[in-house]
Amino acid sequence: MPLEGMSPQRILIFGAGAVGGYLGAMLHAFGHEVILLGRPPIVEAIRRGGLTLQRPDGLTLTVRPHAVSELEAIDKEVDVIFLTVKAYDTEAAIAALRRKGWGRALLFCWQNGVDGEIQLAEAFGAERVVAGTLTQPVSVIAPGIVRLERLRGGIGLAPMDRHLDLRQWAMALRMAGFATRLYADPMAMKWSKLLLNLIANATCAILDWSTKQALRDPRAFAIERAAFREALSVMGALSLRPVSLPGYPVPLLAWAMSRGPDALLRPVLSAVGARGRGGKLPALHMDLRRGTRLEVEAYTGAVVRHGTCIGVPTPVHRALTEILTGLADGRERPEAWRGNPAALLERAGLAPIRCHP
Repeated sequence: MPLEGMSPQRILIFGAGAVGGYLGAMLHAFGHEVILLGRPPIVEAIRRGGLTLQRPDGLTLTVRPHAVSELEAIDKEVDVIFLTVKAYDTEAAIAALRRKGWGRALLFCWQNGVDGEIQLAEAFGAERVVAGTLTQPVSVIAPGIVRLERLRGGIGLAPMDRHLDLRQWAMALRMAGFATRLYADPMAMKWSKLLLNLIANATCAILDWSTKQALRDPRAFAIERAAFREALSVMGALSLRPVSLPGYPVPLLAWAMSRGPDALLRPVLSAVGARGRGGKLPALHMDLRRGTRLEVEAYTGAVVRHGTCIGVPTPVHRALTEILTGLADGRERPEAWRGNPAALLERAGLAPIRCHP
């Protein structure tokens, strides 16, 4: 069905994973021509049985977008590119798009972290780049099948060039079923999403704990709180303030993590955090279990990187980053950290905490 106020767009989803599959399925169903670029097993599955989106309310959507495993297989320029690859694949994606030579496509950056849209703007011009956030957890169940874990949440959009008008895109995304907000400051929006992504992510991966375990334990929560405050300090030094995202009052969370009492915060956040992720493990925890490459530079590494550039100390994030990279490459032993928040407190340079049963 054509979209009122905007002609159907030819959209390339560069990265047919969970987020790319979710966005692609919804937009294809509502009248856009979607092309999914993904790994051969995913492409073959979509060609055979279509792309299926499972929702937590029991509804299922199956669409049949075009799917390719090579960018060279696309014979004409697209109108829009949704970049949904992992942060560590950004440079390779930029190089591939440069070789393609497309000069007019609008680029939406849906990646985790705070640097992808900056890299795109430097490569292709800020006037062509949109920062995007998605606050709904999505999982890949099998090649060609993605599951929306929670209905709460939605999309945030912010132009990298303030002259870029995104009102029609906001309308189109709302019509496709996404709760959508526009933001003036892309970095405030992306850093606010990073604050959400940081909670019970690195600690869960290192301790091999669930979100609820990490946020209920006083020792692990002390690490969470110190890490969150470090990220807020970096944001403040960058002259950024948290903004609310669809489904998530991030400024209230920032106030609570800065000033709220531990005894109240721990049970509330453990319940809210577990519900917010649905049945999905935190990203770093999931990747560490799978033995796949960790997107550390988009999470704790981003805080360390920006803190270093502006002179804000980030010892907790630095410790988390070092342990995670060590676990990924075999320098750290998983059994030394599994279920051991006391060791993590010590490594992060935080005072020991007595934990009563």
